[in-house]
Amino acid sequence: MDHSDRNHSSRGTFLRGALAVGVGAALAGASVTLAPDASAAGTCPDTVPSILATLLLTERLATTFYYTALTSPGVMGNRQLGGSSTDALDPGLPPNGNPSHVRYLQAALDAESKHAGMLARVGATSPHTEFYFPRTTFTQMGTSTDAQTFLGVLDQLKMTSVGAYIAAVSALVSLRHIELVSLTAGITGIEAEHRMLGRLLAGLTPANNLTLEREPFACVSDAAPALRPFLTGTGFAQGAIGPIELPTPAQTTHLVGKYGTLLVRRFL
Repeated sequence: MDHSDRNHSSRGTFLRGALAVGVGAALAGASVTLAPDASAAGTCPDTVPSILATLLLTERLATTFYYTALTSPGVMGNRQLGGSSTDALDPGLPPNGNPSHVRYLQAALDAESKHAGMLARVGATSPHTEFYFPRTTFTQMGTSTDAQTFLGVLDQLKMTSVGAYIAAVSALVSLRHIELVSLTAGITGIEAEHRMLGRLLAGLTPANNLTLEREPFACVSDAAPALRPFLTGTGFAQGAIGPIELPTPAQTTHLVGKYGTLLVRRFL
């Protein structure tokens, strides 16, 4: 066994032990009692099917969001993205276009679509395939602090999904579904990357402005009010656009082109 294999083996052993008692508690030195109940510990109504359904919903929502942005001239026409060409597969060059920024969004779209596929393979189901967005989401790139623009909605969606995933990790540990914990923890990291990339596109300094991710939800089900406007079209201050249909896998694959993400082999 070479040095790399030894590192992977020891790292896998550590993570298996940490996940078994809860990653956060293990690092903090706290003790955890795993709940044997059919719902998450404490007062949370979360069950494994409801947790997976919510997470799948967030991934389908994000897939629809990125796909629509990459096919919307109002967003792609910004000089920080396509500029002189609103074709994501052939964006304009600086100073009237920035192909590398477009690649960020193509990779994000690819990751969200793959996340949805992974969740479906472990049993996640959701009836939701159409979504609403604030009326001006796809008419302007905007900034992360303006909730009516593309980058503002991106920030909101990523904060919601990261919060839901963090709550899911805790709930799945308490529900004794350790096999799902590493999957949800791994996706959490990518969702946090997407939020930072949105801030980078907005020119905010520093883009990586958090020491720890926010934890807005005690239970996964607590994310429902934040997600509801995207399902109903009601609750956006300036009205909604939609419903917008989830793109097909073929549509997503075509738009991503060769700028997809690496699906690494798990080492646990």
